[in-house]
Amino acid sequence: MKIVVISGAHKGVGKTALARKILKNLKGFGAIKTTISKENISITSKDEAIEVPGKDTALLKEAGAEKVALITSPRKDLGWALKVALGMVSGCKGVIIEGTSVLNHVKSDVAILIKAEGKKTKESAKKALKKVDLVISSNEFDKAVRFVKEKIK
Repeated sequence: MKIVVISGAHKGVGKTALARKILKNLKGFGAIKTTISKENISITSKDEAIEVPGKDTALLKEAGAEKVALITSPRKDLGWALKVALGMVSGCKGVIIEGTSVLNHVKSDVAILIKAEGKKTKESAKKALKKVDLVISSNEFDKAVRFVKEKIK
């Protein structure tokens, strides 16, 4: 399974918007949304959790993701949570994983970091810079889509 990771230098930079744009251009892909929490661990692909109107997971599904999983996990548990979630989207040609800390736990085929001018870069994103294939600003989504399509042929 091809793995595309979309990370962000900070919150609200457009990770889900880019993931949606890529999903609309790639057939047969699933998606995993990750959220870092302090204590709680939840890994699900159940429709009642995924298809909540307006939530990122519902937007990913609407964009064409065949299967969607949601991880809420402390940073220390993210590695095994990703293994479980990847099992939930098995059978797909590939998966788009949204989350910056993911890069510490999976080997991606393509990794993208989105930055916005004038905003402070979070620590996890500074570490991610060494692991990404492409750094874009939030107005370069078309460039990122072309890049992903070329890399995962």
